[in-house]
Amino acid sequence: MQSLMRTIIAIVIVVLISGFGFAEGQGEPETTTIRLGLLARGISDAIKPFIQEFEEQTGYIVEIEQHAYDSLRDKMTLEFVAGSGYFDIVYLSPGYLGELVANDYIMPLNDLMAEQGFAKDDFMDSAIRISQYGDEGMIWGFPYLADTSILLYRKDLFNDPAERNAFKEKYGYELPIPGVDNQITTGEFLDLAEFFTRDGMWGYGYPQTGVAYGNLHIMPWIWTFGGEYYNENLQATLNTPETVAAVRFAQELQNYQPEGALGWNYGDHITLFYEGNIAMVQGWFHMGLDANNPEKSNIAGNVGYAPVPYHPGSGLRYGKSVLGGGSVAITKHSKNPEATFQFLNWMFGNTERALEWYLTGGGATRPEIYEHPKVHQKYPWAVEFFPVANFALKNTAKQRPTLPIANKIFEVMAQMWDEVALGRTSPEEGVIRAHQQLEKLLAEYR
Repeated sequence: MQSLMRTIIAIVIVVLISGFGFAEGQGEPETTTIRLGLLARGISDAIKPFIQEFEEQTGYIVEIEQHAYDSLRDKMTLEFVAGSGYFDIVYLSPGYLGELVANDYIMPLNDLMAEQGFAKDDFMDSAIRISQYGDEGMIWGFPYLADTSILLYRKDLFNDPAERNAFKEKYGYELPIPGVDNQITTGEFLDLAEFFTRDGMWGYGYPQTGVAYGNLHIMPWIWTFGGEYYNENLQATLNTPETVAAVRFAQELQNYQPEGALGWNYGDHITLFYEGNIAMVQGWFHMGLDANNPEKSNIAGNVGYAPVPYHPGSGLRYGKSVLGGGSVAITKHSKNPEATFQFLNWMFGNTERALEWYLTGGGATRPEIYEHPKVHQKYPWAVEFFPVANFALKNTAKQRPTLPIANKIFEVMAQMWDEVALGRTSPEEGVIRAHQQLEKLLAEYR
């Protein structure tokens, strides 16, 4: 009996203590946790050294969860559908921007930007554009990474006197040296690709495998020639002389690429370029950064940088490249959107911190990053790359379609290009068929 009484008394005491503790703690604020869902890449790792300083300043806790691209998207989707608010911040690829907006999974940032003093003018315009969607000026992601393709070429070949003489004899004009101050035309580019295609070497190379890279290959050429996939009224606009000319150009360019290009994964062309087997390639910024690095490239010191070619008949001043990179979005069900934006603005909105982040493997969204002496000191082999990067982001980078049906559009275009490149259909027939398929998709969406 006494044992039972002691047990009952002990239980009562525990309950009273627990209740007292609970009541006493009700007025105390819970610790704010900000959870980021990011890609498993170095750019994400480079954020981690800064977290402790932010936590000490604010009392918040910041957690980073990293996944491969498809795994991250799957995880995000599960949490979005559940409305869990598990992630406060997610990586926002332009490839699924429209899908996340249409499903109300992320929140527009314009109001938070105004409330927390976001300095929009400090960022590259392209870094803002990559996360704009819908109504003009609506921003859905914080600038995180701005990227695009530039032309990389073998300076040793282009400057060789024997090569220059041979080129002039064959084409009747001086071999052009591409650059910001000497943008080459699509006609000159085709001549260069043909000229440097010979035993053991190809004039050009770019991966074209699958939906992603098949589309990334043909889309910029269509833009460069003045074509578009659809207009502002969401009507297909493919069936035009400009688009047909672009596809015909790409078909001819295929003659000066290795036969396996249609099956290349991304980066395969860079390996051949570094080995001296290709005269010209296009590459994202990380390739430009590495191309003259003696620790990574066999042709270090011999690589030049230039904007992509332009087409004189297009009415455009510059050629077009795909705006790449991405932003970071605040999820619709974030429990702490204000604190979350505070972290983003603290981490990426501060000039000095943005510079240090880039120097430790982060992204660049401010033009002064590529102009900073510390950056040139760390990457002395890439000093000629940085001004071309800024030029390309300002003048050639163009946002890809971001509609919720964007991937279906890309499937149509990649299939069209694959059939043309393999000789199964003509550029004219391929464009007409793709136009019809696109119009059907867009009509259903409208």
